[in-house]
Amino acid sequence: MKIKLDFITNSSSTTFMIQNTSDKPLNLTDFAKENMHLLDDYLNEYDWNKINPRYTSIRLLESAAMNNIEFKSGEQKYCIFGDEDGSVIGAVYDYMLRQGGKSKNFIWSFREYLR
Repeated sequence: MKIKLDFITNSSSTTFMIQNTSDKPLNLTDFAKENMHLLDDYLNEYDWNKINPRYTSIRLLESAAMNNIEFKSGEQKYCIFGDEDGSVIGAVYDYMLRQGGKSKNFIWSFREYLR
């Protein structure tokens, strides 16, 4: 019999494809600014986070800047977001990008769950 002695979690990550559809280079902070409604949607759906001071637009943008994903014009990237890393952007995007979507300069789609 094998026994796991370290920390066990039910946290997960989710992978997405995000594409910059504009004619200029953009980054994850640009994506976050353009899609701030995703934070609002997250807080409305998971309202227990409304009382958590971590889930603000400022913290989401700081978290996006720390991830520093760059997208060249027209570039599509495989991105992983998850709540296990403790970042605001990880938690919000892990859940809110799953339906896929489109904004002025980006298109995103779900790829797979990582457990």
